[in-house]
Amino acid sequence: MHRPDPGRRSLAGIGHEGGEVVWVVAGSLSGMGQTRWVTHDESSMYGDRHAAVYDRIYGTRFVPDVAVAVLADAAGDGAVLELGVGTGRLAIPLAARGVTVDGIEGSAAMIKQLRAQPGGQLVGIHRADLADFDLPRSDYTVGVCAVSTLFMLTHEQQRTAIRAAARHLRVGGHLFIEAFRPDPSRFDADGQRVEDRRSGPDSHIVRSTHDRRQRSIRIEHELSEETGSSSYEVTLHYADSEEIDEIASAAGLQLVNRWHDWTQEPARTHSPDPISVYRK
Repeated sequence: MHRPDPGRRSLAGIGHEGGEVVWVVAGSLSGMGQTRWVTHDESSMYGDRHAAVYDRIYGTRFVPDVAVAVLADAAGDGAVLELGVGTGRLAIPLAARGVTVDGIEGSAAMIKQLRAQPGGQLVGIHRADLADFDLPRSDYTVGVCAVSTLFMLTHEQQRTAIRAAARHLRVGGHLFIEAFRPDPSRFDADGQRVEDRRSGPDSHIVRSTHDRRQRSIRIEHELSEETGSSSYEVTLHYADSEEIDEIASAAGLQLVNRWHDWTQEPARTHSPDPISVYRK
């Protein structure tokens, strides 16, 4: 993995990596509208591929209002670090509340989409590999990994990502992880599922393959419209809450709450997207 030399990181200006233009910002703290180059990894390919259609695919799957209220309350006067900031669906409304928000994102295309959103310039961005990162500050009050972002990483990368998140929290800070529990009954005997999410005249077909042995789900979104069709794939490597608890504990984090969802109702046996809250 290529890393910038110390001299390059200390100078404000524009740098080039793989033909892309990235900001290299001087100083020890990221601020509003700043994008800081930290590392560049192949994991950014997912965001580069999905950026233009990300909100179309997932927009109805995550309504951030309740999550924003919970995280803003937890942050108080402190700062929030979002792991996998994407197009800013969570970070931008948090920043609009006056919360200091930094996000980690590996994809230049995703960062461009975020910056184009109203309020996108209020979010500080570190262009980094979510699987392992070292940022200029380590005193965040809140860290958050929402939706299924953590599970786009391999099981081993999930360990390093949680350890990295823990390193960047202040003592007493909290890490919020939104997991997911696949429902085996939704798949046929071969582990296949097809879902039609048609909205208006455009077609959106989702094909999923569940591999119980690998604990993974491969998901393909097929989008069709008058101008043509395209497909977008992602593989989620799921882990149960107890596994995440063990990883978090090894990173110096203690489980303090498990919720059914962002409404903070207690988790149930079959909560599909449980929220785990850990304190450092």
